[in-house]
Amino acid sequence: MKKVRRKEVIYRAGDRADVLYHLERGLVRIVEILPDGRQLTLRHVLPGDYFGEEGLSERQYKYTAEALTDAAAFAVDPKTLSSDDLRALAASLASQMAQVQAYETHLQWGELRSRICRYLLYLAATAAQGQDERGVYVTASHEEIADATASTRESVSKLLSDLRHEGILDTGYRKIYLVDRKTLELEAESRMLQAV
Repeated sequence: MKKVRRKEVIYRAGDRADVLYHLERGLVRIVEILPDGRQLTLRHVLPGDYFGEEGLSERQYKYTAEALTDAAAFAVDPKTLSSDDLRALAASLASQMAQVQAYETHLQWGELRSRICRYLLYLAATAAQGQDERGVYVTASHEEIADATASTRESVSKLLSDLRHEGILDTGYRKIYLVDRKTLELEAESRMLQAV
């Protein structure tokens, strides 16, 4: 089992793709590094999902896999997959394809404020969510949120500051607290509907 810390890269685009991975715990994002150096989040991998599917047919990984939380994954030799494993792999990839399609809608509909609210709510349903004496929070940097919402770090920082001043969110070191979740949910939906 491969164990990685938050922000640690599991594999990079161009690395040899001789295995695929099965995520046991944590949250992983698959990113494409753009020519200008920015990272574009293509999808998120949840516990139980497979990733690194290039290991099935390619010689190199096309994208980079980075842990968004502490994570653990099994490396799987594609040649050893049983028929049951192949069915589980197909189901995992089909589920992830549905997530990618929903994610495209998330990126293309609504104002940035709505996209940020939806992304924070999405993270709250994953291993990026935590709770301490101040309440429920998600762990994500402004840069990671920008990568996931087709934005810039500066725009994300400004909107997070606005949401904090409105009492919807609060911030701490590497934490974004969901202070008023109901309003956050309304923001996620209402701004999306206004854009239609």
